[in-house]
Amino acid sequence: MLPYRREIDGLRALAVLPVMLFHTGIETFRGGYVGVDVFFVISGYLITSIILTEKQQGTFTLAGFYERRARRILPALFVVMLACLPFAWFWMLPGDLAAFSASLVAAATFTSNVLFWRESGYFASAPELKPLLHTWSLAVEEQYYLFFPVLLLLLWRLGPRWIVGLVASVAALSLALAHWGAYYHPEATFYLLPTRVWELFLGVLTALYLFRTEPFSVPPRVQQFGSLLGLALLGYTVYAFDTHTPFPSAYALIPTLGTACLILCATPQTLVGKFLGSRALVGIGLISYSAYLWHQPLFAFARHQSMRAPSTLQLLGLILVALCLAAITWKYIEIPCRHRQRLSRSALISILGAGALLIVGVGLTGYTAKGFVDRYSLADRQLAGLDFRESGNYVRKAFKERLRVEFDGSMPRRRVLVIGDSFAKDFVNAVMESELSASMQLSTYELGFQCGNLFVERDLTAYVLPADQPQCEQARNRDPALRQRMREADLIVLASEWREWETELLPESLVNIQQHAHGTMVVLGRKNFGTIDLKALLQVPPHDRRLHRNAVSAEHTRINQLMRQRIPRGSFLDMADLLCGRDASCPLFTEHGELISYDGAHLTKAGAAYVGTKLSAHPLLMRRAQG
Repeated sequence: MLPYRREIDGLRALAVLPVMLFHTGIETFRGGYVGVDVFFVISGYLITSIILTEKQQGTFTLAGFYERRARRILPALFVVMLACLPFAWFWMLPGDLAAFSASLVAAATFTSNVLFWRESGYFASAPELKPLLHTWSLAVEEQYYLFFPVLLLLLWRLGPRWIVGLVASVAALSLALAHWGAYYHPEATFYLLPTRVWELFLGVLTALYLFRTEPFSVPPRVQQFGSLLGLALLGYTVYAFDTHTPFPSAYALIPTLGTACLILCATPQTLVGKFLGSRALVGIGLISYSAYLWHQPLFAFARHQSMRAPSTLQLLGLILVALCLAAITWKYIEIPCRHRQRLSRSALISILGAGALLIVGVGLTGYTAKGFVDRYSLADRQLAGLDFRESGNYVRKAFKERLRVEFDGSMPRRRVLVIGDSFAKDFVNAVMESELSASMQLSTYELGFQCGNLFVERDLTAYVLPADQPQCEQARNRDPALRQRMREADLIVLASEWREWETELLPESLVNIQQHAHGTMVVLGRKNFGTIDLKALLQVPPHDRRLHRNAVSAEHTRINQLMRQRIPRGSFLDMADLLCGRDASCPLFTEHGELISYDGAHLTKAGAAYVGTKLSAHPLLMRRAQG
């Protein structure tokens, strides 16, 4: 039996509290998400310690291991998921309910991390609205549990040195992959096991070290220093890291090594050990798993229930609610389910099997029914059933199909090169949904928002992240294929979600492009439709929606004014003026009552047709299109 360490429960408290406080938006805890990494190291340590102890005693079996994991994880998880169902039904719109239904299936089948990775990205719905988003970390651990015990058993006969060497090698490879991926594929790196396994393996190495040495044989002064260092590293990351920190890159070594220091050095004789072993922290640590399960649904449904974002004070109140629910769940669900005397293996399998089937069944039904959109009237279904993922796929599709294609010189249609980010994708859709498509052949070139849609020989390190600079520079100034398309194009269209620093450099950029281009150029100004609140819009009677206007941001108006001042009139197409007039508000619906923009920036299919009609009548594009 593995000896109980109060300090580990106290460390769990230091993991879960920053995560919950991070989700309140309090600036002091902007790096609180590292609490998940702390959990990974603890999990790797505890699981390995249990396996090693049982192997030494000759009592370890895979069946027993998986049974304990099921008892530890699934009952509380299933209770929380089932508790979410009525709130999802009453407070979620069909698009969100369909996505929630998919997450039910994913959480019950240990694939949440894969689902949320695939749903992530620029066009994803807001993560704070997903009640089961936090189950991605459980999926990582569950996937780890499937292979690690088997791996350890296979390596057991090779001896400790081989085990340590192979675990350390895999951890190093995983860390290297994570560091690279945090810059080039951040969503996959964040969610998937291969780039997280090194954190779990750091806990494994910690357990292997303690198992092969005399317990806490480190000198007391080293223990004091090591535990203080570990606590300082955790505190530093919680305060200094933020959502812009590449993660889990080498930066993640700071909190994970800090956790390892605490596991190794925070004994009951140290100051930090006494702090971690205090009654308050141990109490929170004991219920930390259930607290982690409850807090995200509480926060997400609070946002769904109200048209206004909950205040920080309200979210802090929900943390207290989460802790209370966690205490109840721990006492009446977690504890009874962990003991075979109270719940036999056969009863456990029956209950968990029935629960999994129920959750998967409900999830599949909700997903295939598109969030039960049929509950709404015919006039409201298009609006209520709006799907961010499908809308984002629509925005990308036509642009991607024409990415870097060569112009056909035998065609009489004008050759138009469209360069930019997602706003350029909207322009392509507007062309394809209008009569402009009959007079234009399109080739597209993507310059992401992170690069800035500029062609200047300048140092842009103040605006472009170091990891993005090589590919941005290659795209904007060193791609011969792009230069060739510029020479061939009759018209070059630049479209982006322009920022103020870009407007200062746009005149220079246009001059530089003209050196390579033989055609003319048009810069599309920003477009913005303000904040889209579907619940509020559904309260507007259908026949009144086409008259509804939405306030746009002051920043959008200011940047658009700067573009009008800095770009020659013959090269600037003022999208704000075209779609909204010089007013500080914009229409949200077409004359047929169809939504123009699903997120305040990007166009729906109906919105693309609406904007395309406006563009078709614009003298600047008509002149260009007609030659």
